[in-house]
Amino acid sequence: MLQLRLQAWETYENTPAPLGRRGDLGTLRAVAGFDYQQLQAFTLADKDAVLPEVIKNSLQASLVNERSGLIVQRDSTVFHTELSPELKQQGVVLTDLDTAVREHPELVREHFMTRCVPVASSKYTALHAAFWTGGFFLYIPKGVEIEQPVLAQLWVSHPQAAVFSHSLIIAEEQSSVRFVEEYNSTVEGDIPSLLSDVVEVFAKREARVEFSNLQDLGQNIWNITNKNAIFDNDASVTFVLADLGAKVTLATMGAGLQGNGSAGEVVGVFFTDHDQRYTINTLSDHIGLSTNAETLVKGVLTDRSRVEFDGMIRVRPHAQQTASFLSAHGLLLSKKARGEFIPGLEISANEVSASHGATTGQIDEEQLFYLMVRGIARPEAERIIVQGFFEPVLQRIPVENLRVRLRRSIISRMSGAYETEADTWVDAQERWEIEGVDEHAISLDGNPEDDEIKLAEY
Repeated sequence: MLQLRLQAWETYENTPAPLGRRGDLGTLRAVAGFDYQQLQAFTLADKDAVLPEVIKNSLQASLVNERSGLIVQRDSTVFHTELSPELKQQGVVLTDLDTAVREHPELVREHFMTRCVPVASSKYTALHAAFWTGGFFLYIPKGVEIEQPVLAQLWVSHPQAAVFSHSLIIAEEQSSVRFVEEYNSTVEGDIPSLLSDVVEVFAKREARVEFSNLQDLGQNIWNITNKNAIFDNDASVTFVLADLGAKVTLATMGAGLQGNGSAGEVVGVFFTDHDQRYTINTLSDHIGLSTNAETLVKGVLTDRSRVEFDGMIRVRPHAQQTASFLSAHGLLLSKKARGEFIPGLEISANEVSASHGATTGQIDEEQLFYLMVRGIARPEAERIIVQGFFEPVLQRIPVENLRVRLRRSIISRMSGAYETEADTWVDAQERWEIEGVDEHAISLDGNPEDDEIKLAEY
C-alpha cells in the first residue's frame, strides 16, 4: 500500500489538470486553480470524544431505522461501526478500509483502484490514492442477501481539512445489498475544505447492489467524487445520487458492463443555488453481450449557480444486443443560472438499441400563471412545479425513507424551513382539501364543475 501511495503521488505530479473545453462554464478550471496546499491532508478525530449534537440528531433523523449495519467517519477517522450478529455469522464484513488492509489484504490488493477506478484515471484519482484515509469496506459472501440497508455517514468538521474517503463494496455471486451513504459537514465560515471520495462497487455473477448517496455538504466544501461499478455476468448495480450541497462538485460516475446480461442504472437529482458549480460526467460502458443501462438525471438551478452535465453511452465492438438509454433535464428558476446538458453516443456494434436526450430551460410561465390565477403565490407555485418535475425521478429511488428525506431537503432549500412532509410535498388536490375548499372548486384538467363558484370564494 505504501508503494501504491508513492506511485500515485508520482502520477499526480506528472499528470496535468483537466481544464475543460473552450467556452464551457469554467468548473474544471476552478478545481484546477484550487489552492490544495492550504489544506491539512490528515485530520484526526478523537474516537472517544463525545459526538456533537448535530451528528447525533442526524443519526436519529436518518430515517433508516431498520438497518443491518452502521459505519460513521468523522474527518479522517472511522470512529463507529456496528453490524448485526446474524450477518457476521454469515461472513459479512463491514469495517473501515484501514482495518481491511490489515485483515483482508488479498481482497484489497485485488480490488483497490485496479479495474474499477484505476489510480491513473485522472489527476484527482491519483491524488486520492496517495492520501486516502478512513473509508468504508463491505464484503458480502456468496449467496448472502442483506435485506435491511447498510448506512454509512461521513462528516467534515474542520476547516481546511482534506478528507479522502474510499468506499469499497465487494458483492460475491448471487448476493445482494442496499448501501446508503451520506455526506454532511459542520464546518462554519468561509474557509474551504475538501472531500475527495471514491466509490468502487464489484458485483460478481448474479449479484445485486443498490448504492444510494446523499451529498448535503456546506457551501464551503469542495467535492471531487468518482463512482464506478464493475459487473460480472447477469449482475446489476443501481446508483442513486442526490447532490444538494458543496460549493463546487466535480462528479464522475460510470458503469463498466463487462459481464454478459448485466444491467446498470444511474438515477440522479441535484439542486443548486447561490454560486454553486457542478460538473457531472456519466458513462455507460457496454462491453459484454446483452447488457442494459439507463441513466436518468434531473436538477433545478437557482440564483447564479452553474451546472455542466456530460453523459455518454459507449458500446464497444462485439457488445451486441445492447439496450441503453440516457436522459438529462435541467430546470432554471433564475435568469442568472446557467446549465449545459450534453448527451453523447459512441456506437461500435450494429445490433444496438440506444437513445439519448437532454433539455434545459426556464420554468414555464404559463404553468406559473395557471397556478397563480387560482390563488397560489408565485413562490408556492414554483414549488409545486419543482416537485412535479422531481417526482418521476424520486419514484425510481428504491429506498422509501431516502425519498422522504430528499423531498424534505428540496423543500427546505426552496422555502428555508419545513414542518412535516405532509405540510410540504402535497399535490394540488390535497392542498384544496387541507385549506377547507370543496374538492370540486378547482379541476386541473378542465373548467370548474359549478359555474356559480367565483374566485373570491376561495
